[in-house]
Amino acid sequence: MPPAAPVPAPTPFPDPAPIDFATRARELLANQLPRIAQHSERSVLRVLFAAGTDDALHDEDVRQAAAAMRRVPDEGLLQIGVAPADAQSLNDAARAALLRRGSAQEAAELQMRAFGANPLDVEIAGNLALLQLRRRPLQADSARQLALHALTLPDARHPYGRLEDWTTLAIASALTGRERDARQAWLVTVALAPSVQRQCRIAADAYAMFGERLRPSIESMLFRLREAGRTESSPFCGWPPFWAVSDSPPVMLR
Repeated sequence: MPPAAPVPAPTPFPDPAPIDFATRARELLANQLPRIAQHSERSVLRVLFAAGTDDALHDEDVRQAAAAMRRVPDEGLLQIGVAPADAQSLNDAARAALLRRGSAQEAAELQMRAFGANPLDVEIAGNLALLQLRRRPLQADSARQLALHALTLPDARHPYGRLEDWTTLAIASALTGRERDARQAWLVTVALAPSVQRQCRIAADAYAMFGERLRPSIESMLFRLREAGRTESSPFCGWPPFWAVSDSPPVMLR
């Protein structure tokens, strides 16, 4: 894989940063993110195509496509200024709100401010994408756009994109009616996941949380795993799926 081209450094805010991060985040989501996501989607679609073309799963083809999808960040984002320390503090506070207090709404508001402080941080953008799916009302379009943005931001720690962001893309695509993208994004997750069984369990959790709109894409993933002989004797990867043979409603798995 050729070395990545140097990425221009973002502009730092003066100290202290004289800006309302929440307001700026909302402006970014409304005015810039749709265009940024549209550009990012062109790169991501190549990875989805690689995952969906063959009858059997070919992980290396998916990894090669994913390694080539990174883009230089949008010029407008590079120039608006970032506050990485503030962004990280807000990101940590959002995680605490969700894990310790179970407050998805509070976590989403804090994560929104983190994104306003630094929209070029992969983890912050990806975490906001996931939390947009936990909001009431659910923000599936925004989650999908943020996941596309996060997946194409350059980050040496995640050369193929974060697995969490591919999962968010699969869920958000299903929830917005993009069934082919959802099926192929799930296939990307199992190509990149260190444990297929764990990814099947994550898919089962997603089905339990979001319901029937996810069923076709997850069942397509499970069928492909069976065809490829990669079910790993896991009840979560089995075919037919456990929900197809059970009279009980699905439950969240821990």
